[in-house]
Amino acid sequence: MEQRVRHSADEAKRMILDAAERRLKEGGAAAVKVQLVARDVGLTDAAVHHHFGNREGLLTALLRHAARELRAQIDVAARNWGQGSRDLSSLTDLIADCYDRRGYARLAMWLMLSGGRGKGSGMLSGLVDALYQDGEIAARESGLVPPTRTETQFIVALFHMVQVAEPLFGEGMRRSAGLPNDEASRDQFRAWLLNVFQSLLQPAGLSRHVPARGRERRRYR
Repeated sequence: MEQRVRHSADEAKRMILDAAERRLKEGGAAAVKVQLVARDVGLTDAAVHHHFGNREGLLTALLRHAARELRAQIDVAARNWGQGSRDLSSLTDLIADCYDRRGYARLAMWLMLSGGRGKGSGMLSGLVDALYQDGEIAARESGLVPPTRTETQFIVALFHMVQVAEPLFGEGMRRSAGLPNDEASRDQFRAWLLNVFQSLLQPAGLSRHVPARGRERRRYR
């Protein structure tokens, strides 16, 4: 009789999450089943339930695991930006890899429709900090007004929202506007979006000595 290899709790959890992600990538959330994941890693169903409670717990833990990984990758990328060298294009590729190619946008939608609600916050706070500081430096050098921290948070939230929605609704939304359904049109749209976000992050063409209240009104006139 074949003996099962004993693993530490952390090792077992990592193996289970890795196997669950492979299933997610290949077949979506519907393909992530406790029995199949347990079989993939040579564990019992009971072992998976022990670590994650049930299937929904496994899927929730998988999404949180991906979010932690993505946050760490984004924080490293943002720290490596030099002054004025923010690279939203590479950042978009990094996020798209998670939400589109690895299937996490669909998993997030599946969990939300199943009644799940995320409890975490601040996943992209490091990115907000990097963009805000970059804007402050650029504004000081040019004598212009940078986006406020709240505005920067709004921009990052919108950027994140678009990245999550793209794998789910991007094709249909572009077709609804009469755009062709091909790779060239998709790439052109994504390039245009990057330019929009870059422009939103640029300091406004106003003197930094304008009082704060007047500045807020004039930025959006």
